[in-house]
Amino acid sequence: MLTVIWGAIAARRAQALAVLLLAVLASAAAAAAPSYVAAAGQALARYEMSTAEPNELRIRLAEGAEYPGLPTDPTRTVFTSTVMRLTPAGFDVVLGAQSGGVAAGRAGEVTSSLIFRAGVCERVAVAGACPRSTSRDQLPEVMVSTHTAARLGVAVGDRFTFAAVPVRVTGIYRPLDVTDPFWLGGELIRPATGGTPGTSIPGSAEDAIFIAEAAPLPDDDVILHRSTADLYVTEKLLDTRSMPELRAAVMKLQREGNREGFGAGTTTTSLFDRIERQRAQLADGVTLGAGLLVLLCWLVLFVAVGSAADQRRPEQGLLLLRGVQRRRLWALAIGEHAVPALVAIPLGCLGGVAAATLLAAHTLPARADVTLDANVVAFAAIGAAGALAAVLLAQARMLSAPVVDLLRRVPARVRGWRATIGDVVAVSIAAAAVVQLRSGGSPSGLALVAPVAGALAAAVLLARVAMLAGAAVGAALLARGRTAVGLALVQVARQPRFRPLIALLTVAVAMLAFTASMNELASAAYRDRAVVEVGAARVVEVDATSRSHLLTAVRKADPEGRFAMAAVVTNRLPDGGAPVLAVDSARLAAVAAPHPSYGVSFADITRAIRPDPPGEPVLLRGRLLTVVLSTTSFDTEALGGNVPRLAVTVSSADGTRVVTARPDIRPGRDEYVVQVPECVPQCRLVKMEVVAQVSWQNLAVHFEELRSGDGSADTVVLTGTQFADLKRWRGSRSDSEFSARGGASPALSLQMMEGGPPTAGISVADSPFPLPVYLTRSVGTPLGGAHPHEGVDGSPTKARVEGVADALPHLGGAGLIVDLEYADRIAVSGQSGTKEVWLAATAPADVLDRLRAQGLAILGERTITGVRQDFDRQAPALALRFNLFAALAGVLIGAAGLIAMAAAEQRTRVTMLVALRRQGLPPRAVRGGYGLPVAVAAVSGGLVTLVIWLLTRSGQRLFSDGRSPVPIPEWPDIDRLLVFAVPTVALFALTAVVLGRVIAASVRRRSGR
Repeated sequence: MLTVIWGAIAARRAQALAVLLLAVLASAAAAAAPSYVAAAGQALARYEMSTAEPNELRIRLAEGAEYPGLPTDPTRTVFTSTVMRLTPAGFDVVLGAQSGGVAAGRAGEVTSSLIFRAGVCERVAVAGACPRSTSRDQLPEVMVSTHTAARLGVAVGDRFTFAAVPVRVTGIYRPLDVTDPFWLGGELIRPATGGTPGTSIPGSAEDAIFIAEAAPLPDDDVILHRSTADLYVTEKLLDTRSMPELRAAVMKLQREGNREGFGAGTTTTSLFDRIERQRAQLADGVTLGAGLLVLLCWLVLFVAVGSAADQRRPEQGLLLLRGVQRRRLWALAIGEHAVPALVAIPLGCLGGVAAATLLAAHTLPARADVTLDANVVAFAAIGAAGALAAVLLAQARMLSAPVVDLLRRVPARVRGWRATIGDVVAVSIAAAAVVQLRSGGSPSGLALVAPVAGALAAAVLLARVAMLAGAAVGAALLARGRTAVGLALVQVARQPRFRPLIALLTVAVAMLAFTASMNELASAAYRDRAVVEVGAARVVEVDATSRSHLLTAVRKADPEGRFAMAAVVTNRLPDGGAPVLAVDSARLAAVAAPHPSYGVSFADITRAIRPDPPGEPVLLRGRLLTVVLSTTSFDTEALGGNVPRLAVTVSSADGTRVVTARPDIRPGRDEYVVQVPECVPQCRLVKMEVVAQVSWQNLAVHFEELRSGDGSADTVVLTGTQFADLKRWRGSRSDSEFSARGGASPALSLQMMEGGPPTAGISVADSPFPLPVYLTRSVGTPLGGAHPHEGVDGSPTKARVEGVADALPHLGGAGLIVDLEYADRIAVSGQSGTKEVWLAATAPADVLDRLRAQGLAILGERTITGVRQDFDRQAPALALRFNLFAALAGVLIGAAGLIAMAAAEQRTRVTMLVALRRQGLPPRAVRGGYGLPVAVAAVSGGLVTLVIWLLTRSGQRLFSDGRSPVPIPEWPDIDRLLVFAVPTVALFALTAVVLGRVIAASVRRRSGR
């Protein structure tokens, strides 16, 4: 039998080569998926490492007790030996020691840390030299940052003291990359604080001071140190160990570290969670593309081998007539095609790895190695086995047909349940996949390949319809004398092998259109989400001393309000309360990035949240504030230590402060002076309160005059008449009672009732109250309603809903937007939220320097482009790219199937057409009939694309976190879709034309016409 098999392969070399090439394609397609998934998973892990928080990359072990002496190299200590014993293989260990204290130089003092840390000199640029080990008669050598040197007033070679220990400066350093996890995320290079002079060099005066190993001090007890060890996650560790293994290793390390008293702490598990989630999403997403490629390869083999088998039907019939047993024919068929399938496995492995390498080089966000491992070989073997199964299935009909049918030139039509069993199976699988996909939750199982299953089911049904319609239309055209088209239709309709070809081409067209549409949809969704989440072209997180400082600094950096806007964002509350975006609303339209999902224009928002205030703010200039009060008589001796006091709240660039006047309030008319150094050069009056802890009788306090100055030349800020203008004030409490006193000495009268609250006051009505806000529709508070929220000072308050939007910048579909200046005016307590500066795309290149010059410290930056690129580097985007690559490869496979079928039946078709040509068939009718499957596939491919789009679009994962603050578009851009669909149909049409011309040329040669 082996000799017969080898003879069959040699006799049908062309078919064996075709099966080999198609099996290699199937095997390579199957092998490319695990190769790409492994490489992309590696790249995702490295990218997540590059964007992770420093504490997510390390495990900190520290001695529980402090020891006398300067920080020193702990290498030779018991601590280090214990750490090395506990550390799992693959972690990088950075040893160190640290002390806290005050450094004092000739220009000033600073609270900092004195640190020994291995490897610091390789990560800094040094003016001078790195510190060296010193002996007992030498001063310990240290290295300070640029900012620390400026604060202490020292240079290279100078001395200063740290915790009363004299040290000598040998170098002034500047970190090469402050984002390196080595710096512990601001623990060693501390961010500048708002209000300090800004520079482009990262860090502040509190930066770590680094020391080399020093000799023992005469009195080691003057300073204490603690040894530390930071265990860093490495790329090699993520590449070689699974996430469950890493989790177990970290948990064991924490458990044993705590047992040793080292207090092991880390958040590496959050990094592992993200990597594990993204790798799982990547593997699930790539399943669609891999399934498509393998399915198309199997279909091509089925079409090509089935066509070739049909040409050998008479040969098989004669063998059966001569007594050859069918089992021998099956053995021959299996052996003849098993050899190419087995050879295809190693070739497919190499081809799959090569394809994955090429794809990884152009799509992955970080460097990754594509390797050949057991998974790749296993998938390649599955692809080859499926190819062999497709080959045998294509021949099953011939090998099991009666002899009389085998001797027919045209195969008999399959009738009964056998004719529809394939359609039923395909439709059942597709229905199950679609139902599972649309049931909600994370796609798994059949749901991962629902688009492919749906495309195949729709394609086989449409192919059946096309065959039936082709037969009817062809017969009608022949009856009318339309020979060329009619004959082509009848030929196609009478050949069962054309039906899987039509299904193959339909699936190729539909899946390319679908994957191109999903990529276009994803691109639009990424862009939309980036615009809404960031809010402006650039958003810079800053540190400012106060909201007032933030507003003033941004307005000075951009006086015309063309490109910069101050903003404060409070996060969503634990109880589910909506987050708040407070903006300098006059600049909102000029700076924020518009988006149609908001459902409202920025101009409308500004008009709603920035109405004219009830009154102007009361501005104070000078270090002293004088308030003239008159009160009704009361017994001060009876009150004892509970005499009423005047408290004044002022707001400046340094924040909000409450100051109590001295002396206490006395009966009659008197002046009360408050020291307010923050009012130089200017501050704003927020409110004035009278605090009476014991209220045993009614008390009336009259505000008659307010002066501001330095004590020598005060300026009257408010007269009695202005105090009596009640529109300028509102009660600082809901139950406060105040009224205007008229007559010759006008004033504002504040009433404190017996038995009432101990505090009553008046606030300057320089902003509307409650604050007008624009609210997102999802929050649910109706227009004009009162919405409770957390103010920018962290205190609970209520706002009046002046407008409702579908979404808001930065907040997405849940939150509210207020005017920052108005919100700051009614704030009375601390600072809450993240301070930001929003920048338009037109912002000048030196805008950050302008902000630093105004005392704002730059902490971080986000851009729409950067966030958009981040989405492109996540697992769903990588899977979409692989699927698009698979769909493009599927088009080439479809064209190969068309060519393979034509090559298999060329001899028979040419013989038939030559006979017809000699009987008078017109030359234009000799075209081969391959244009019809292409035309049907073009039309049915569009219909199938629409069907699977409607059924499966909503189940496709576009974001790794599964959410988007804006609705995802319903339909892709048709222009981008045509960019892929038109060339695909053109390629198939060109292939059909070329094949038709080849057949026509063969007919002319043999017929002589």
